[in-house]
Amino acid sequence: MLILGAIFEIGPFAWSEGLVNRLFGHDSVTVAGLPVVALTLWLPHAVLRRLPRRPERSFLCGMQDALDPKRNPNWRSRLPTTTQKARSLRRNRAGALLAAGVFALAATAGYVLFGRTPPDAGKPLPRLTIAALASKGEGEMPRYARLADALPGYDQAWLRRWNTRTSSYEDYYLPLRAPGQSPTDPVTVMMLASYPASGAGPGADPPVPPIDGALSMARLPTWMRSRMREHGLELAENAVLLRRMALEGRMPAADDVGQVLSVIFGGTLTLCCLMMAWLWTRALRAMQPER
Repeated sequence: MLILGAIFEIGPFAWSEGLVNRLFGHDSVTVAGLPVVALTLWLPHAVLRRLPRRPERSFLCGMQDALDPKRNPNWRSRLPTTTQKARSLRRNRAGALLAAGVFALAATAGYVLFGRTPPDAGKPLPRLTIAALASKGEGEMPRYARLADALPGYDQAWLRRWNTRTSSYEDYYLPLRAPGQSPTDPVTVMMLASYPASGAGPGADPPVPPIDGALSMARLPTWMRSRMREHGLELAENAVLLRRMALEGRMPAADDVGQVLSVIFGGTLTLCCLMMAWLWTRALRAMQPER
């Protein structure tokens, strides 16, 4: 869940990211993630220790006893024997190895599926106008499109600076309006253009109609909508986000992002399961002299 929150900017991570942006003027995945990880690890432990122990709540009591076995009046008689410990460790190791195999297969399947060339690759992009795009629902909206009459509002561009551990980027959010549309109207189509922090931004490669890109609903975090509102940008209720891409008017081939995410998620989970299996194997070996 923490990884999903960081990728899709949802939940506590989005709140932490907004706080970092307001305090320092830019985002940092690392800085925003530290308090979220710490809170996630500490909060269950703190809450369970302070809740009164009630035997009628067996599930809750089990979690409390796992944190502090001595809270159970019969804790001495409930201590597992060496045989029981070994059986539990073997069972846990088998489960970890099975989970590692499942995650590895899922990662491989995702990599292969996302790597397939779409049947419409190379075909002309659907050509839409701002009015036609704004009238489409989420289910009717194409994934990629070329906007024929989109005029970027450079004077209303909102800049978001963010960085990872080693790289810095600038995301420009520009409202796209139809010719003659009032700049005070709520924004129905927003364009996102990303550049390295050392670059010249949109000035180096100004977007001019027709503009190609990937379409999605503008599900922006609350803090981003608030900052845009302060900047003078009011998004419409069903605003659309266009991520600018150099498609040359043609449908793209396979999306590398899906393959990368499959490898990251599947590889991370597989590695975690293998590490747990290794730790349980070491624990089993350490118990052998006791027998």
